[in-house]
Amino acid sequence: MNLYTKNIGKTFSGVNVLRNVNFTLEPGEVHALVGENGAGKSTFVKILSGVYTPTDGDIFLDNKKIKINTPIAAQKNGVSLIHQEPQSFSHLSVAENIFMGHMDGNNFSRVKWKDINKSSEKILSSIGLKIDPKNIMEGLSIADQQMIEIAGALSKNSKILIMDEPTSPLTPNEVGKLFDIVNQLKAQGMAIIFISHRLEEIRSIANRVTIFRDGDLITTQKINEITNEEIIKYMIGRSIEDIDVKENDFLKKDEVILKVNNISQFGNFKNISFDLKKGEILGFAGLVGAGRTEVAKTIFGAENYDEGDIYFKDNIISNKSPYEAIQKGFAYVPEDRKQMGIFGSVAVEDNITSSIPNEISNKFGLIDTKTVTLKSSEYINKFNIVLTSGRQLIQELSGGNQQKCIISKWLLSNPSILILDEPTRGVDVGVKSEMYEIINQLAAMGTAIILISSELPEILSLAHRIVVMREGQITKILDNKEATQETIMKFAIIS
Repeated sequence: MNLYTKNIGKTFSGVNVLRNVNFTLEPGEVHALVGENGAGKSTFVKILSGVYTPTDGDIFLDNKKIKINTPIAAQKNGVSLIHQEPQSFSHLSVAENIFMGHMDGNNFSRVKWKDINKSSEKILSSIGLKIDPKNIMEGLSIADQQMIEIAGALSKNSKILIMDEPTSPLTPNEVGKLFDIVNQLKAQGMAIIFISHRLEEIRSIANRVTIFRDGDLITTQKINEITNEEIIKYMIGRSIEDIDVKENDFLKKDEVILKVNNISQFGNFKNISFDLKKGEILGFAGLVGAGRTEVAKTIFGAENYDEGDIYFKDNIISNKSPYEAIQKGFAYVPEDRKQMGIFGSVAVEDNITSSIPNEISNKFGLIDTKTVTLKSSEYINKFNIVLTSGRQLIQELSGGNQQKCIISKWLLSNPSILILDEPTRGVDVGVKSEMYEIINQLAAMGTAIILISSELPEILSLAHRIVVMREGQITKILDNKEATQETIMKFAIIS
């Protein structure tokens, strides 16, 4: 089955996230999609699988224009999506998961379990999986659950299989088994779209590669006619403006304030070691799933670690909770602003002062509203937070102004170490520039900053050193003078 898209585009709230995508997929082909986080590749496959409806453009199957506006419509047209994390029903049997949504019954609408179990066994055998279809899904490995999703696609007579980061939760041995099945399906004429950040895997499995950047399809090439270096250049081909990492007097003193020594959290990251200096902005770069946020949460006491040591001002510490971390002088601006950063239905003033409950309370333990207004207004003015009044609900502010409130909240606690996890995500260019100025000012005042960002120009513009992570491990620590987008991506993608 041939698939072709013509000028596919998608807009969310007036923002174009995908533009004029012309893409072809041939029978018996594995077509890889690559791009940075937010490049548009996942949006594109969600359109093909019916999760999103395109704002513009058309989809053709075997030269016939079709409409895919729901996942069911996608399935009826022979398109199935295999998610990064298996979407299974753990309390049901393997056979029930394979035939979920299309179990044939008899004239009395009773399920023919014998036929379904037999058909399931046949499909599982065809892809080399020896699992009793009557077994309950719970307890099966991620790899087996993923294979069962593929079996489910085959049960629907799918002709196009979309695999979104299918290898990220798998061991090397499991990846090999998955690729054996992919090659088998390819030989049978199945057309496969394969999304991955791992270039070595793409080289071993794909026929062609399409590269997305900032919502645009940049190029499609045969995999044997393009180098890894060329792929990376196409992925990150943005211009970088005003790269000027700011030095400060504190850095000259070379005072280490935080030392992390071989900490591990089983299943997420291992043997993480680095130090952080007073006045330093230490960038953390890497792709989705690299383990950056998990490391940050562990340092802040929001998650536990299994091995290793953390030293703060030469003393070994163990932050067993965020409260303990805050008491020591740590602060954390989370990636998920709405869920973890703000109290949405609470006033701006109360959000900003929520990190210093003792300072805004009188001797009877009651909130002193004058103190709340006084302390919050200092930062509202300093950071030009746009609002109608300090009593306005924070959920009514723009994303950029909410982010300024979150940073203000933590600065009131006078932290020694500030962890910023994707601090400029979802804010416009003007606010982003203001954020950069704030971050540099904080470093100049001696605050030690851990900056997690998926935007390489941002990392390169701010960080004095850059820790690059891949699959839960540090692959390289770069000085800003030697760091480029190419070198960062090289250590983030290639082993």
